[in-house]
Amino acid sequence: MSGEMEILFSLAGRVHVLMRREINRIIDVEWMCADAAYAKEVIKLARTVDSDELQKLADRVEQVHPKFLRAEHVVDHLPATEESKYMTTLR
Repeated sequence: MSGEMEILFSLAGRVHVLMRREINRIIDVEWMCADAAYAKEVIKLARTVDSDELQKLADRVEQVHPKFLRAEHVVDHLPATEESKYMTTLR
């Protein structure tokens, strides 16, 4: 987990520098690492910029951010249920 956060912080720093250069926009790197909603908004803003490197960084942040809900993790955490007896009948 610690390694992921270091990578995320590095990526967020690179996003910060590119957004400052490209569109003169300042983002909070630390807040981006801590808050998934803020990170999603930054990524949404980054996707509007015509920069291939910024697009790649946005993709990488989505892959690395630990607070983003990933579909493969959701399936892993679903409880194993037996066949429901209410599938064909009412309760």
